[in-house]
Amino acid sequence: MKRRRLFKLITGMLTIALVASACSGGGGKSAEKTSESSAQPSASASEASGSPAGKADPFEKYDPPIELHVARAVDQTWTYPKGDSIDNNVWYREYENLLGIKVVHDWTALATEYNRKLNVSIASGSLPEVFSVSASQLKQLADAGQLEDLTGAYEKYASDHTKKLQQGDGGAALASATFNGKLLAIPVVNAPIYEPNLLWVRTDWLEKLNLPEPKTLEDVFRISEAFANEDPDGNGEKDTFGIAVNNYLYGPITSITGLANAYHAYPQTWIKDESGKVVYGSTQPQMKEVLAKLQEMYKGGQLDREFGVKDGNKVAEDIAANHFGMAFGANWNPYVFLDAVKKNPGMEWKPYPVPSVDGTPTKASAGFSASGYVVVRKGFEHPEAVVKMLNLHEEVVHGSRRNEGQFITVEEGGERINTSRLSIVQSGVSNDGVIESLKLLREAIKNEDESLLKDALTETDKYGPTVDYLKTGNMDNWAVAHQYFGFEATMDNYTGDRLLMTAFGGQTPTMTDKWATLDKLEKETFTKIIMGAASVDEFDKFVEDWNKLGGEAILQEINDWLSSQQ
Repeated sequence: MKRRRLFKLITGMLTIALVASACSGGGGKSAEKTSESSAQPSASASEASGSPAGKADPFEKYDPPIELHVARAVDQTWTYPKGDSIDNNVWYREYENLLGIKVVHDWTALATEYNRKLNVSIASGSLPEVFSVSASQLKQLADAGQLEDLTGAYEKYASDHTKKLQQGDGGAALASATFNGKLLAIPVVNAPIYEPNLLWVRTDWLEKLNLPEPKTLEDVFRISEAFANEDPDGNGEKDTFGIAVNNYLYGPITSITGLANAYHAYPQTWIKDESGKVVYGSTQPQMKEVLAKLQEMYKGGQLDREFGVKDGNKVAEDIAANHFGMAFGANWNPYVFLDAVKKNPGMEWKPYPVPSVDGTPTKASAGFSASGYVVVRKGFEHPEAVVKMLNLHEEVVHGSRRNEGQFITVEEGGERINTSRLSIVQSGVSNDGVIESLKLLREAIKNEDESLLKDALTETDKYGPTVDYLKTGNMDNWAVAHQYFGFEATMDNYTGDRLLMTAFGGQTPTMTDKWATLDKLEKETFTKIIMGAASVDEFDKFVEDWNKLGGEAILQEINDWLSSQQ
């Protein structure tokens, strides 16, 4: 189930490029001189796939070079440095010069067409040697026995640095790529720690109405009522609301997810019940309590009566028009608020952890730590090649070669050209890596000592703007500094077991066919309940219908899938 829902307003600020912000920090074994050393013969497929006979050089060069036939998604909007192309670029040249791997495209396809074309290849059995897959495609290929076992290759060739980064989510991503004890894919690791909903509050309104900062959920509701009824914008009109909500209900901005988490409800998330069985968070009893409270707030005028027809862009416009004083959203919401802050001198937002309904610490729901997978066709002679390519990626992007910026971004003719996306086997920064980087960032900002960031893997670009804002109040750096404040709230409240990562990140056959119907049913039913067009008890019928229309089958498929990986 895809959980990332980014509105047009912020697509320019956020990127799903897996490594776009990871060009700083890190450590590990250097690969700088490997290409000059005399290479040993590479391991055979049987050696690589079986039990490793000791560690090998993570950057061992093939001599003679090998060809690696790949399929990959591209985008017609991509640009390249002068003289480069998808077939000849800085990453492909480094694969050949350092590792002795010559990349050959069997085919490329626009991202919108990639899955369709790959599914045709899977059905026909005409697979390239290396290609990227979704979780459902991985399962399909694993069940069909069409993938090479990478267990031995990974153990033998993965550098210590690579292994540390891949284990940075506690091993969840690697586990999702393992079937019957065999590692069948290299997971693209990311960091769900970026996702928790925080409570963003207009503190200038708090001060104007002489309200305390929210420490309990009751505080939040009292503030919401005051913002709706006590004219915080001072215009003499009843045109303000407590909490901003968009018509999609969920997502990283103006969402109900944060409030749901306060009730220990986890909508649109696969969670495990007390028996260890996966259930769907939106259908659990706690969600009914959330909807009842939202209905009460709507009736009391604390929610915009027209929220059901307003998307995230429209809600952002209403924030800029001084209509809202609170919103649940991710750490980067200051970029959404920036236009409002510029238009309204004196407007100020602050992030808070979400308090719980019963005093038990709130857990934040988040997505899965693997966003995709790279696989090797069964029978390919050199499966260890993908491990070596991953080592190179981790060293260049997150390791000792991170200062070689040509692998990340090239500035040419006044244009910033993203070259990081050209890496074939890549990974992002895991939760552990991000958290450690944020701790280093905090120390660096506290001490005004940028040298403390030398081991940070990411977010080092927040240092300068945040220090400047704290010292001068420079509004040019308002959004960056406030995102950092969001990082602090996240670090202090949503690490460890307080980050509830979805138990399943793939897509089952029934989900492929039925999810659009189930998702529509959920959004429409919940919206009707919140707006009072349906009784709160309509939730019980929703759960019944959700199961009948495919939900029960999906849950069975998920639980069977997870059992097969144990």
